[in-house]
Amino acid sequence: MTKGQILRVKINKLAFGGSGIGILEDGKKVFVEGVIPGDVVSARVRRSKKNYVEADLIEVVEPSPSRIKPKCKHFPLCGGCFWQMLPYEEQLKFKQEQVKEALKFTGGFKDTDTLVRPIIGCKDPWFYRNKMEFSFGNSSKDDPDYQGRLHPRGKHIDVFDIEECFLQSEKVAKILARVRDFAKKNNLSFDKLSSLYVRDSKNTGEIMINLVTCVDFPLQKEFVEIFADMPEVVSIYWSLVTKKRGIKTQIQEFLLAGKPTIREELTTEDGTVLKFKISPQAFFQPNTRQAEILYSEAIKAAGLTGAEVVFDLYCGTGTIGLFCAHKAKKIYGLEINESAIKNAKQNAILNGIENSWFKAGDVDKNILEIPDTPDVVIVDPPRAGLGEKVVLKIVDFKPKVVVYVSCDPANLARDLKIFETQGYKVEYVQPVDMFPHTYHIENVARVAISM
Repeated sequence: MTKGQILRVKINKLAFGGSGIGILEDGKKVFVEGVIPGDVVSARVRRSKKNYVEADLIEVVEPSPSRIKPKCKHFPLCGGCFWQMLPYEEQLKFKQEQVKEALKFTGGFKDTDTLVRPIIGCKDPWFYRNKMEFSFGNSSKDDPDYQGRLHPRGKHIDVFDIEECFLQSEKVAKILARVRDFAKKNNLSFDKLSSLYVRDSKNTGEIMINLVTCVDFPLQKEFVEIFADMPEVVSIYWSLVTKKRGIKTQIQEFLLAGKPTIREELTTEDGTVLKFKISPQAFFQPNTRQAEILYSEAIKAAGLTGAEVVFDLYCGTGTIGLFCAHKAKKIYGLEINESAIKNAKQNAILNGIENSWFKAGDVDKNILEIPDTPDVVIVDPPRAGLGEKVVLKIVDFKPKVVVYVSCDPANLARDLKIFETQGYKVEYVQPVDMFPHTYHIENVARVAISM
C-alpha cells in the first residue's frame, strides 16, 4: 500500500486518541480521524506500516446512523473537541471499552468486564472547563489581522479566529473578544503576544486572566481597564516568558490588578464545602463539577477510617488530600510545583485543616523525605504515569492500599501490572468522564496488598 492511495473503508470502533478504526480486506487496521463507528469513508493513505495504515479523511460516503449535527460552528476545525458528532451516551460507551482494552492488552488483565466499573458521566457535558488557553497569531501569511485564537486540530502553529466555544464559560468569548480588539487597536502583533489564559471558577464565579508575552508589555494599565465593567474578573496577570538557547525557559508573573489567586469551592461526599485558592501556574482539575465526583471516588477507594496516614503524591493544590483529611489521621502531600504547594498550604489554613503537611519536591527524588510511613498512598501523576521506579519506591513502604488516579488508561494499565508483580491486587477501576466530546478519560483504581 502506498502513500496517497485512496481507500474506502467502514469504521468499526474508536481508538484511544480519538481516531476511528476500520479493517481492510488483508486484515490491516486503518486509523482515520474525524469519524465514528458506522461511517463508510473515503480516505487517503498518509502512512503505511506492516500492520496498520494511517489515513486522512476525504469524505464520509455513508454517515453512521449514530452521527448527529455538532453543536459548535467551529467543529471539526477546532482541536478542542473530537466527538461532537457522536451522542454523549455513545461517547461514554466507547470510553468504557477503551479502558477495558488498555487493561487487557497493555496490563494483561483478563476479566475486565468485572474489573472495570460502569463509567460515571457528566450530568451536563457543556460549559464544563474552568481553564482555557488561546493563542495569538495569523491564520495565513496573507492575513493582516493578529488575533486571539485556537489552534486547528493537529496543528501547533496555525490558528483560527474563535467566535464561540461550548466547553468553557460563555463569558470567556466576551473576554477573548475584548483582548482581540485591544491587540488590534494597539497594533500588537503575534510576535509580541504569546497566549491568553482564562480561569473560571464554576462555584464562586471568580475569573482570572493571564496575558502571556515574550517581550516587555508597557500597556499594563490599559489592559486592565478593558475589564473595568466586569466585576467577576478579580485577578489579572501579565506573564513574561524569556527563552534563550542553552538556558531554561524563565516565566515571570506580574499581578496587574486584583487578587493573587481566585477561589474555588468543592463539596465532599458528606456535604462539607472546601475552599481552594488557585494561582496562575497551579494545577486544578479542569472540570470542577466532575472533580467533586472524582475525588469522592478516590476517598471511597482509600477506605479511610480515621486512623490512617495518607501520602498524597503529585498533590497539586492539595485537593485530594484535603478532601480526605477529615477521614485520616495525617495527610502528607508532595508536589514538584512550588506555586501549587504554596496554594495547598494556604488551602489547608483556609479550611481549618491542621492534620496536613505539604512540601515541594519531586516524587521520585524526595519521597523518602516524608517523615512518616503510609497506610494509604494516593497518586495522581501526570499523563506519563508513575513508571517502574516510582512504583517500586511506593511498594517499599508497604502501604495497605494504593489509590491510583490516572488520565491515561494505557500508562495506568502498565503501572497496575507492576503493582501486581509486587504482591498487590487491582480490585477495581472506576472510569470518570472529566472531558466530554474528547477522547480523554480519567480513572480511579483501587490497589490493595495481597494477604
